[in-house]
Amino acid sequence: MKVLVTGAHGFLGSHVTKALLAAGDGVRALVSPWGGLGNLAEVSAHPGLEVVRADLTDRASLHGVCDGIEAVAHAAARVADWGPWEAFERTNVQGTRALLEEAEGAGVGRFLLVSSVAVHRYTGFRDADPRALPRDNTSNPYAYSKILAEDLLMASRRLEPVVVRPGLWPFGRFDTTFERVAHALQRGTLPLVKGGEAVLNTAYAPNFADGVRLALHRPEAAGQVYLIADDGMPSWRELFAELAAHLGGRPPLLSLPGRPTRAVASGVEATWSTLFPRSEPPITRYRAGLMAKDVHFSTRHAREELGYQPKVSWRAALRVTVDQLAALAARRGEA
Repeated sequence: MKVLVTGAHGFLGSHVTKALLAAGDGVRALVSPWGGLGNLAEVSAHPGLEVVRADLTDRASLHGVCDGIEAVAHAAARVADWGPWEAFERTNVQGTRALLEEAEGAGVGRFLLVSSVAVHRYTGFRDADPRALPRDNTSNPYAYSKILAEDLLMASRRLEPVVVRPGLWPFGRFDTTFERVAHALQRGTLPLVKGGEAVLNTAYAPNFADGVRLALHRPEAAGQVYLIADDGMPSWRELFAELAAHLGGRPPLLSLPGRPTRAVASGVEATWSTLFPRSEPPITRYRAGLMAKDVHFSTRHAREELGYQPKVSWRAALRVTVDQLAALAARRGEA
């Protein structure tokens, strides 16, 4: 199968690209005009890889990107927990609309959208059905843009739509968020919220990429939504304690209360957005609420319909990612 992977140079997109190539698929990697190719260095000489440059916000640049393509894995997006609606709407909604129209015109069969669990408000749930839980997080610009992107895809009558959402914390090699969390743990500046008692799904990037590969190929996936995540239901406290152990440090000692922390974050974000609209606030409502309540979904649909089975446990994946982070730091030191 020849697959167009958008955002192929990014964190999850690069893992999806490598998983498809390893399985024998051909990949046309759509990279932004300004995107680096470092994450694809290992497969740069692969005969099944073709790299093209295009900008989702520029319809003209997308012309022809789907020619000869059988399926699309749309992983490119503006991802942030703050920012003006217009920026998210331009990339995640209008960009997706333009790509859908290009795919329809080229006769593409399956179109898979990498979405986000942020489409749901984090009200507290365990083993939730991702198909039944309401997509009600309309107050967050990123989340709302993903809701609209999902709606655009599902409304297509000429494509086989598939929506795939990684668990709450996707991590792995090339993940800059993981690196920041690791450094904060080592400095002792990473707090828990409510003692870190809330549980979540992790999504190790190679596991997630394998789930995407299955969802692209299995006929049963057409028209469906899947949550792709690792086994288990770790708490934030358990997760960070395991990570700290691999880093040779101590688990977080500071714990913040849930409701007051979210209230403070809301005020800080609003004030910061007014005074410094182009810079990231030190804390956001999304981050403050991230650890406050359980956010755990069932992976039953992916297992039963796709045959998905995570190959690496979240504990082993943390160890591997820490080792990769250490190797990267060593190379930077040598440079």
